[in-house]
Amino acid sequence: MGKRAYPLALCGLLSGLAVVVMLLGGVIPVAVYCCPILAMVILLPVREEFGTRAALTVYAAVSLLTLLLAADKELAFVYLFLGWYPAAQPRFYRLRPAALRIFAILAACSACTVSMYALLLKVFCPGAVTTEFDGYSAAFRITLLVLGNVVFLMTDFVLLRMSRLWNTRLRRHLMRK
Repeated sequence: MGKRAYPLALCGLLSGLAVVVMLLGGVIPVAVYCCPILAMVILLPVREEFGTRAALTVYAAVSLLTLLLAADKELAFVYLFLGWYPAAQPRFYRLRPAALRIFAILAACSACTVSMYALLLKVFCPGAVTTEFDGYSAAFRITLLVLGNVVFLMTDFVLLRMSRLWNTRLRRHLMRK
């Protein structure tokens, strides 16, 4: 395989895999947040092998295909608003000290989550999401946002460990074959 064909083939294959994972989230109702996280993990080999630009391109393709194909629009919007993070993660990790980095990660997560649900509820108004959020008090919504930030920090930790795993073990194993 030529030098140009390998990146294109791997990015296309991983894009397809990420779209399939996202579409599974529409089949399994509990997976609205799990499937976007799994799709983010699929972006890691692209970022590690071909850089941020290729990872953002794969993210854009997966986001567009998920918006067009997924039955659950909340699932598609979760990936659209948070799926860029694996491509940007190395930039966040350049921030020092660690407290500033964690604050920046949580601020980005909160801003994306609040804007996502504001857009979903005010513009697109899917019936299930609107009905669900109408019954929640303000304190419960804030609790959900805090818990979402905790999950995002755990996602950040998993993405960091998976990228290290890719760089230390998986890449060597794949290059031997």
